[in-house]
Amino acid sequence: MNTFEETVELAVPLRTAFEQWTCYSSSPRPVTAQREGELVAWPGGRVTFHYVDTHTTRLVLRADPDTTPAGILLRFKEFAENEPVAAPAARQYWRVERA
Repeated sequence: MNTFEETVELAVPLRTAFEQWTCYSSSPRPVTAQREGELVAWPGGRVTFHYVDTHTTRLVLRADPDTTPAGILLRFKEFAENEPVAAPAARQYWRVERA
């Protein structure tokens, strides 16, 4: 399988990062695995959440470029750090739709 990896650190607590991802994720469905505060996986990819300190979380994405667009973590970082309690309308901001 052809995969890519992205890593980003967010200036938000782990719980906030995980909740934002699971509530507002544009990751492909169906989700095949989810461990609270640790992992979300789907066919062709997964994102893991790593505690750095009380206000910082590292996300690591490993995915197939055919199912998940590159650059999604950077858009998510901007979204999560600027919209910690986002309204449903804001969730479209960080989504990267495939053509």
